[in-house]
Amino acid sequence: MRIPKPLLNILKLLFTILLLFLIFQSIDISKIGTDLRSFSLGRLFALLIICWMGQLLCSERWRIFASSLGMEGRYRSFVQMYFMGMFFNIGLPSLIGGDAIKAYVVSRKCNKPLHIGLASVLQDRASGLISLLIYGSLAVLLYPVSWRGLPLWIVYFVCWAAVAFFLWIILKGEVLYRRFLIPDSSAFLQNMLRMIAGFHQALRLSSLKSRALFRIALYSFINSALVLWISQQVSVAAGHKVDIIPFSALLPIVTLATMLPVTLNGLGVREWCYVEALSLVGVPGSIGLCISLATSALLLLCNLGGVFFLAGIPAELRRQAYQLQQQEDGDGTAERRISKKNDVI
Repeated sequence: MRIPKPLLNILKLLFTILLLFLIFQSIDISKIGTDLRSFSLGRLFALLIICWMGQLLCSERWRIFASSLGMEGRYRSFVQMYFMGMFFNIGLPSLIGGDAIKAYVVSRKCNKPLHIGLASVLQDRASGLISLLIYGSLAVLLYPVSWRGLPLWIVYFVCWAAVAFFLWIILKGEVLYRRFLIPDSSAFLQNMLRMIAGFHQALRLSSLKSRALFRIALYSFINSALVLWISQQVSVAAGHKVDIIPFSALLPIVTLATMLPVTLNGLGVREWCYVEALSLVGVPGSIGLCISLATSALLLLCNLGGVFFLAGIPAELRRQAYQLQQQEDGDGTAERRISKKNDVI
């Protein structure tokens, strides 16, 4: 049974309000203004520059994945498309909206089916997530920490089990999607099966060599290290430094929780997770909330940098991307609309 979109958005809004209410009930609101004014703006600006440098590495990683699927292109072109996707993440209500735009643009530019573009984007996303989980798993072994009696190593174990499960479905899922896939169905489960089917078919075309795999791993570990260090340095800018090892144990869990589609663009989940996670290492709730807000602002400014790359995207693709942005409604229909547009073109 599919939940109607208006009801789903109302439920997300209510859950967002509930989380924000719980956050503000648990902290001293009067200290937030003072805590925010204590941030070092110069340090935050330097972190923004480094954040952009990390995205340049991700652009090259994505280009390698795309090239293995027959979508060749210059590095500069992939930088433009990557930052374009970052820019559209600002206005889209879902966390993967910009990825859908990137997949659409690269498939159009390279004259490939949409599922090939989606495969390259999902491979890029997965490599970044796996490297971040590796750092977090190592950190939680060095710095064991528990949340309300739950050891975080159990959370990481569940995450790795989920990664293994999805990899198994993707690599061995042909029987699954051929048996249960219903043509023209718009149900959520059918959309997931359709994505798995396209990804599985695209993997057959992949031709990654050992040298390419090494570069992908290298770029992933460098970028994830930068993400952890940048986020940890926000706590330094707040004047309440958290050591890098415990921070590395906490941030991947916060990142995964923020990706859950239970609130509007992760609002509320991100702030609640930061407050709860940083309290485990002695950070007061008001400071944890300020660190969360500063980190969100930093990511917003990083995504805004994509505006400088829009001019390099052909006007037709840029116009269609704007149309897709307006149509995206956060319930998975954007990917179906993109697919229909691709079929027509």
